[in-house]
Amino acid sequence: MAPLDPPPRLSEIADPALLLDFDGTLVDLAESPDAITVPDHLGKALERKAAAMNGRLAIISGRFIADIRGHLPDCALVISGSHGAEIESPEGSSVSEREAPRVPATALAAARDFAARTEGLLLEEKALGLGFHYRDCTDREDEVRAFAQDLARDHGLFLRDGKMILELATTDANKGDGVRAIMAQPPFAGATPIFIGDDLTDEDGFAAVNELGGFAILVGEMRETAARYRLLDVAAVHKWLEIE
Repeated sequence: MAPLDPPPRLSEIADPALLLDFDGTLVDLAESPDAITVPDHLGKALERKAAAMNGRLAIISGRFIADIRGHLPDCALVISGSHGAEIESPEGSSVSEREAPRVPATALAAARDFAARTEGLLLEEKALGLGFHYRDCTDREDEVRAFAQDLARDHGLFLRDGKMILELATTDANKGDGVRAIMAQPPFAGATPIFIGDDLTDEDGFAAVNELGGFAILVGEMRETAARYRLLDVAAVHKWLEIE
């Protein structure tokens, strides 16, 4: 596979709109979702960047919105959570037309039971889904996948792959949906979208900004991707955004 060039400087892109993944892009990945370290300056730095761009900065994450806001308190940004199923204004009001159901109680109970008897498996309970982190039990990936597939089938859930995680969601929304919805509204409408992400679930976002004539930027190791540019790691993202 051909290597990807670094993106042009942000100042060289006309009317940019920043659409940023969170884990693995703005903050380094950790052993568990709750174990991440968020730099003290990050929230205010992002808020200042958004102000400098006339509000055209949004976070698009697989985490649910309340989780993101918990890690970035007092940071007023547009946020899309749960892989595009939720979108909120900087003030916290919903701007999503999609009404997403919660995970059925029977599905949650089954997932908890399976995680309890699968050594090394971490169950992440989200507002609109579940995450099965198998980083510490890669030898049981097939077993975890089979269980997740069965749970999805039995409860009408949607299954997606990520980095050492299988995610179940109550909707088929993806980050590309979040990108398109945000870019259709002011102050983003008419700007040049830039989506930065690291995970397999970010590929939908990459595809969306490519369709919109924007810039798709992969973070981390090279792999097959729809992104056309690459930054090496989270530190490189902060440097490129000038929020160090």
